[in-house]
Parts: sequence; C-alpha cells; structure tokens
Amino acid sequence: MLSGLSKPSRGTETMKRFAIGLAATFLAGASHSTSPAYSHGASVEKLEASRVAAMRQATSAFLKTLESEQREAVVAALDDKDVRTNWSNLPVSMAPRSGLAVSDMNAEQRRALHAMMAAAFSSQGYLKTTTIMWHEDVLNDSFTAFIASMRDDDPRKPEAFAFAENYDSEKFFVSVFGDMNDDNWGWMVSGHHYAANFTVADGRIAFTPLFLGASPQIVQKGRYAGWRILQHEADRAFALLASLSPTQLEDAIISEEVDDEVFMGKGREMAFGQPAGLRASDLDPVQESLLDALIDEYLDDASHEASARQRSAIEADGPETLHFEWWGPTDDPAARYMYRVRGPSILIDYVRERSADGGFNHVHSIVRDPSNDYGSKWLELHYEEAHQD
Repeated sequence: MLSGLSKPSRGTETMKRFAIGLAATFLAGASHSTSPAYSHGASVEKLEASRVAAMRQATSAFLKTLESEQREAVVAALDDKDVRTNWSNLPVSMAPRSGLAVSDMNAEQRRALHAMMAAAFSSQGYLKTTTIMWHEDVLNDSFTAFIASMRDDDPRKPEAFAFAENYDSEKFFVSVFGDMNDDNWGWMVSGHHYAANFTVADGRIAFTPLFLGASPQIVQKGRYAGWRILQHEADRAFALLASLSPTQLEDAIISEEVDDEVFMGKGREMAFGQPAGLRASDLDPVQESLLDALIDEYLDDASHEASARQRSAIEADGPETLHFEWWGPTDDPAARYMYRVRGPSILIDYVRERSADGGFNHVHSIVRDPSNDYGSKWLELHYEEAHQD
C-alpha cells in the first residue's frame, strides 16, 4: 500500500478520544445484521405497500393543486431520460432545471409539495433535506453581506448581486414522472446542493441518487451561528476511522490527497470502477457496527420501508463485496477529505470542498445504487446522465 500516508499522530489524541466517544454512542442499536426489521419478509412488504399508497395519494394531491400550465411543466414521461436525469448540485443559473419552481407555487401548492416529500422521506430525511433547502437563504445572507463589503466601483459587484439570486429557498424545482394510476412512477426535486429522486416500481421504492450538500457546513456568524448540516455523516465516518488498526487504516487510505475526479456526482454513474480500500469482511464486530451506523445514516433518510429494502440488498451482496475508502488526512475533521462506502448495491461519497473563507467549510454527499439508480433495474430502463462540470 502507499507509504508516507497520513496517520493519526500522538498529537491528535484529543480528536481520537472524541471519535472513540462517538463510536461508543453510535454502537447502541447500530448493528442490524440480525435484526428482524431488516429481513424483507411479508410484513415489511405490507408496510411498503402502505407507504407506496401514501406516496401515491400525496403526489396525486399535489398534482391536483396545479393549474393546467403548471401541470404541463411538472409532468414528464418515466422513460424521458433527459428530464429524469436533469438534476445538479450547481446553482440554477449554471445548470437550469426542468419542472416547476417553488417560487411559482402558491401556499396551497407548497403545502402539498411538502406533504409529497414527507410521505417519501423518513422524519430524519425530511427534516435534513428541507433544512438544506432553507439553508440557501443563510448562504444568500452571507453572500450578500460579502457583496456589500465590495467597493461600489468594483465592476464585479453587479454580477455578484445577480449571482446571489441563485441562493434562494424558492429556487427548487419539482418534476413528476409517469401516471400515479400505473404501477411505475416517480418524482424529483432539485436545486442548489439538492437532488432527491424517488421511484416506485411494482410496489418497490427506490430513492437514489440522493445528493445533499451545504455551504457553509457549519454556520459561523449571525443568528444561526453554530448550525451544522450533514454533521453525522462526518462524525460516523471518523468514529469508524478511529476504530481501525494501523494495518486496516493503511488498507482504507487510497491517497493523501483528494482526487477531484472521483466523487460520483452527476454524469458519473457509469464510472463506478473497481472497489478498493478496506473490505467489510475484514472488520471486527464493533467495526462492523460502526460501518452499519454510517451506512444507515444515509439509508435512513428514506422511509423505513425503502431503507429496509436497500439494507437487505446490501446484506445479500455480502461483506466481502463492501469496501470503505478514504482520501486525505485522517486526523483533522476540518481539512479536505473524502470517504466512500461502496458495494454492488450501495455507493456513498462524502467530500469537503473549499469554502469562501479559504477553508473547507463546504460539503457534498451522495448515495447511489450502482445496480438500480432511478429504479432502472426494476423498470428495465437505462438512464444515462450527462456529465456535469
């Protein structure tokens, strides 16, 4: 394996104790390998059918609130790959979206939209993802304050004010695919740092790809100072990292630096490549529980029924197919790093990106299913994403 890689030093004992403390916290109830809740039997299928019915009712109710012109903008065919894959993490002016914007909805329509989202997400997922939508207003406030500090004769100032309009909790777009009366249908909501895709196929629920991000990840100033977005995704990874032996850590680390080309965002669904890093089958029981807790942090954003189905697929693949990979330093949660969890039925990426303050207070995360993004395996359809710069 690579030599000279960053390892936790004796000078980082405080961080390590913090991570080990997190590990102890996350262990309670973390392991699902033998839990009946994760066995996808008849009772779970009945619950999933009930969830699908609730999603169908909420989505149909949202469509009924729309005027004919709005409905035309929202509804697209399930096999329309251009619309189904028209999501992005970029600001809207850099990557125009399909569908109807929240800004063009009245109060009744917005309530119906949120009911549709709440019916598909878990309570954790609904609050986490809608907080990211709200967070755009926080970003707008900080960006506008920065613009105000610019000289009035700065030629970049008018352009900056125009760009600030991207950061808006109303700049999110919704599309609905197919007919609610059919067995197969879905919906998507997309905006800056946000893309949620739900598909129903013959009573089964797929919820990938799901992209979430935030800048700033931790709010530094103002009335919302201290708010943290996607924090547990980082904490759980460091808890697992702290539990690894030197040999396991060497296996997990891919590089001392983050490679800009490896994050599996838009347009990279065909570039999954071969797994590397540390295999789950080489973990001890405590470490297995920590890896389970990390994976569940992502799966549990969807409803319990959809999460349980995805967990069953991951477990059926076997621990020898599941890998944990790391790029960057291992001893600084504020540094630029990236991790990946991947197997045949799961791919999770989390990366810290550069922020306006010169640090890395900016995160991107995504969960995908290499075998079934957009429910493609169940639908027997292929959705090829266009690459995003």
